[in-house]
Amino acid sequence: MDISPVLLHQFHNQVEYILHRKGNFTGPVLEMTVVLDHSLPRKRTKECVSALLRSLKQKSETFRNVRLNVTDWLSDDELTNRVKPMLSVMTDSFYETYEEIKTEKRIETLYQYLKFYHARSKLILLFTDGQYRIGDETLRCETLKPFLGRKLIQITATENGIELG
Repeated sequence: MDISPVLLHQFHNQVEYILHRKGNFTGPVLEMTVVLDHSLPRKRTKECVSALLRSLKQKSETFRNVRLNVTDWLSDDELTNRVKPMLSVMTDSFYETYEEIKTEKRIETLYQYLKFYHARSKLILLFTDGQYRIGDETLRCETLKPFLGRKLIQITATENGIELG
């Protein structure tokens, strides 16, 4: 997967905007969360996640020492969390146990989980194919407030490429 320099620049601008918002990141060690939607194929997930995390690590000193939470979004009922070094998430061995699971999922369920369990994360990257369902729009909006919406970057990876949302 070829990621354009323009997309990388936009991605870095969004990350910097989130980290430099008033009241967000001030400490020496950044805590961030990467959410992997298992609707994405393994190859596309690995390429997209590795490329974007590598670019963050190269771009800024802030990302050299990170507490990285990896959340696997398998279904509405199955969300798992692991704490991993950022470098290990960029390797092939991390994706050996990854399996593609096509199920109908609701985004507000994920947002509720992130709001409850990942409130300390200063940056949340959601890697998805965009094939989720919005069951309750008002609940979705409520779970994004007050802080989750300010920390979240959605990266949609499709056959046509990567889009930031």
